[in-house]
Amino acid sequence: MEKCLLFTGLICSVLLAGVKSTNTGDDLVETPVVDNQNVPLLAMFDMTKVNKRIMEYISDTFEMKMSNLVKMKLEEVLLSLKIDEDVKKYIENMKENLTLNIKKEIKDYFDDMKQNSTDAICEDSSRISAHIYRDCSDLDRKHLRSGVYKIFPEGRAGFNVYCDMETDGEDGRQDGKVNFYRGWTEYVKGFGDIKTEFWLGNDKLNDLTSQGNYELRVDLVDFNGDKAYAKYSTFNIGDQSTNYRLTVNGYSGTAGNALSYHNKWAFSTKDKDNDGNNRKNCAEEFKGAWWYHDCHYSYSNLNGLYLGNKKDLKGVRWYFWKIDQSMKTTSMMIRRI
Repeated sequence: MEKCLLFTGLICSVLLAGVKSTNTGDDLVETPVVDNQNVPLLAMFDMTKVNKRIMEYISDTFEMKMSNLVKMKLEEVLLSLKIDEDVKKYIENMKENLTLNIKKEIKDYFDDMKQNSTDAICEDSSRISAHIYRDCSDLDRKHLRSGVYKIFPEGRAGFNVYCDMETDGEDGRQDGKVNFYRGWTEYVKGFGDIKTEFWLGNDKLNDLTSQGNYELRVDLVDFNGDKAYAKYSTFNIGDQSTNYRLTVNGYSGTAGNALSYHNKWAFSTKDKDNDGNNRKNCAEEFKGAWWYHDCHYSYSNLNGLYLGNKKDLKGVRWYFWKIDQSMKTTSMMIRRI
């Protein structure tokens, strides 16, 4: 007989060509058949067994097919995963090695930097602790050159000064590029370029001269190249409560004594008149800032206007050397003795 099996879920029907089946019970099916002589017969089929065998066949076939399919797919997946894992592991190893190397290099670099910095700081600390420069006099003249150094006057914060190691070495005029016609506050704090033209500052002058005995040297050069100097064995600047009163004595030199007349006088600026002249402000009159003592007898005015090669009371003057001739360069240097 020819059989045709159709599957819908777990339901199965057996059809014989040109024959109808009749159900006689839940599990038995009556089906007309013919024998070899084409004689009609009636056969009874137990569908429970048929269904069971069909289900077993289906189950076995499905399981085998699915098992093979799953196995095949699983092998593909495992193979893919194996490759990915190898690559991933390789990359992770590379990353780990690179990270470790980079971290080590960075750590070594910063450790070196830290060590170098620590050594430098220790070296500087040792040097500083051994050599606290109160002023330029504490510097080693035999081994150090003229230049800017940081000093620490007793009980004061440190600040930079220019130390002249060839002469007597600290304020000056060179070329007139810095304006010296300024107010009180600027003269208290100081201004200009410490390497060229500057005023150190009255507060700093007080800090320096209050820690011992100091002498002053004034160097002068005119526009013809002539040079002169004035030296004072006593030089001191009072604190702000005295308006930075000048104490200066003990002249010697070649420029003439044009500063002693200003001894014991307070400092004056265009906006703070301490010159004792009730008629006018001498700082404003002479366009400078100085220890003025009566405008008509201001024998020195080193913070006056930079006028070039001219004669003028408002210029950079030192009366007893060139009278009213304005100077080309001037410097005021102090030294502890």
